Amino acid sequence: MKNVGKCVTQSITTKASQTLYIDGDDAEKGTYSMGPGKPLFVSVPKPESVEAAKKEMKEEYTEDATLDVFIYNDNKGVLVATQRIPYAIVGEFDFLEVVKVTKDGALLDWGIKKNLFLPSREQTTRLVEGESYLIYVLYDDNTKQIIGTMHVDEYLSDELPTFKRNDEVEILVTKETPLGFKAIINDKFQGLIYHNEVFEHVCPGMRTQAYIKGVREDGKIDLALQKQGYDAIETITEQLLKELERQGGFLSVTDKTDSETIGNKFGCSKKNFKKAVGALYKQRLIDIEENGIRLL
Repeated sequence: MKNVGKCVTQSITTKASQTLYIDGDDAEKGTYSMGPGKPLFVSVPKPESVEAAKKEMKEEYTEDATLDVFIYNDNKGVLVATQRIPYAIVGEFDFLEVVKVTKDGALLDWGIKKNLFLPSREQTTRLVEGESYLIYVLYDDNTKQIIGTMHVDEYLSDELPTFKRNDEVEILVTKETPLGFKAIINDKFQGLIYHNEVFEHVCPGMRTQAYIKGVREDGKIDLALQKQGYDAIETITEQLLKELERQGGFLSVTDKTDSETIGNKFGCSKKNFKKAVGALYKQRLIDIEENGIRLL
């Protein structure tokens, strides 16, 4: 079924007592009954599921309203919907914690009642309960279940990216290497943030916004955590002005301040910091003093 493992917006069609029925993925499979913030149970053909849903019900909903739900199969293979959204849905990557290791695979916490199954064949290393690993979530056509895999490289796109310089993207940092940090871009491509582009705390598992620094001829993507060129300077000048106002009009930073301090405080290189200070000085917005900069 096309919506299994996906987040969809469904319409409430019928309200009976404290049970709701919302449009199903396939009409012949029935509709869902649900409770707010709780697992949504399929309403047919098992009446005990409806009764369970009634017990979960705590709020009133009206017919024709819509709900955002995640659809999956429960442990019995019954179609289920929930208002809880997993950490990653089908087609997405994330670091998930191992709850239990069995002879057939491992169970992963992915944010909903039913744990995500990671079959032994989809593992690339020995798993330790309580540790988190990079996982890709997929729908297995053979078992008709949502599963996880650690063979993440197989699910990264080999298309030539069409990004442009300074395009804003969402990244998941996956691994630190001697060159920098590898990251998955928009749940599709792989990129790299070089160490000399990092001016803030970065670690595997971190999700953040980043910017395209460039796309090479071979399709490899270079990333930056700040915009490049004039856009970067403009961003830093705005940040400096806000910080000056917050600190009463004076900051004890100069061109002699070490790069690490500047990076930690403003998330930029010392070179760009100096350019931003120079731009503000030329606009006569600040004065440069021996021990810092002052807002005019």
